[in-house]
Amino acid sequence: MTAPLDSTDKKIVFFFLLVLILLTLLALLLSPAYEGPGFPSSYSASSGGAKAAYTLLAETGYRVDRWTNSPEELPSVPRNALLIIAGPSSLSSDQEATQLKRFVSGGGRLLITGMPGASMISAKGVESTLALPGEWQSFTAEAPAPLTRGAPEISLESPARWVHLEPGQVRYYGSADGAAVTKLPLGRGEIIWWASASPLTNYGITKASNLALFLNCVGSPGKTRILWDEYYHGARRGLLSYLSRTPLPWALLQVLVLAAFVVFTYARRSGAVRPLRRESRLSPLEFIETLGALYQRKGAAAGALEIAFARFRFLLARKLALPSLVTTEELIRRVSERPGWTSPEFAETLGRIDSALKIQQVSEPQALEWVGELYEFTRKLGLGDQGIGRSGDRKIGSSEDRVIE
Repeated sequence: MTAPLDSTDKKIVFFFLLVLILLTLLALLLSPAYEGPGFPSSYSASSGGAKAAYTLLAETGYRVDRWTNSPEELPSVPRNALLIIAGPSSLSSDQEATQLKRFVSGGGRLLITGMPGASMISAKGVESTLALPGEWQSFTAEAPAPLTRGAPEISLESPARWVHLEPGQVRYYGSADGAAVTKLPLGRGEIIWWASASPLTNYGITKASNLALFLNCVGSPGKTRILWDEYYHGARRGLLSYLSRTPLPWALLQVLVLAAFVVFTYARRSGAVRPLRRESRLSPLEFIETLGALYQRKGAAAGALEIAFARFRFLLARKLALPSLVTTEELIRRVSERPGWTSPEFAETLGRIDSALKIQQVSEPQALEWVGELYEFTRKLGLGDQGIGRSGDRKIGSSEDRVIE
């Protein structure tokens, strides 16, 4: 038979459920969206990925590696090295852009795409056209060249065009709006710019002569070392950095929270049972508070006043050497006869208390006020220390005192 959950267990369950809901909402709101189409990563097998092109190079004898380091670590004297930055999702810093140019000037080759790629190489002649986003356009080779060999027509989607060419720059494909594929010499190397990375994507590499264009830009197998950039796709030094941009970390965090909840509830149910620490009920202050609460709930203000008045009468009668059953009037008269004990409010207060107790009609505020006045009379008349520390006398709190109270 399953034991029912108590209120504490229910609070714990509700708390962890609330945490899981909040984590789910945060994952939906804060985790970066996965870039499917238009994200030509060599890890991605989606239509917009570039895993097919990367695998093709590896299987046809090219020396191809994924580059996940900063451009600062590129070889300063590259030999037959080609760096492919396809559809970068983040831009380079000024220092990284300088390192890219240093790599090209030293003899390296750079294949870079789109307007983000143009900004990384400080291209000032690239502009947007009126072409619709996602619209594929065909371009015919404009001149015989190694770059256009076997690729009379290519197809790509991009509204970007290199409009104003720089000195020495060669245009291979384009339209009236500008160049779609061009090459710019820089130092001992060269930069090849495509209007977009669509010709090397898993879907675009099969259209028109896009595969031939891609292989012409790469060069001959066995001679060229290809570095496929994943650094600007967010993959920094390994697959884990790439996965950190997906919702996977949020899912793992939710699993950890759920595991912590399971361990906590199991430990709470199956751990050692320890008795709760209880406060002693013999505390004088607790006794007073409990007794006062009982009188308050019962509304017995007269009873509390009667106890205080009986004790005061006992202490005063003992001080005056009178019997304990002496009347209130006699106590007032005896006190008035003692030199220095005369107090006009003393007789009035005792008389009012005696009358109120006879009819048992005392309010709580009035009872509290009278108890305070009796305490002051006890202090002024020196009644509180009678019989303490002297042999033969009764001490306050003795059995006889408790009987009278």
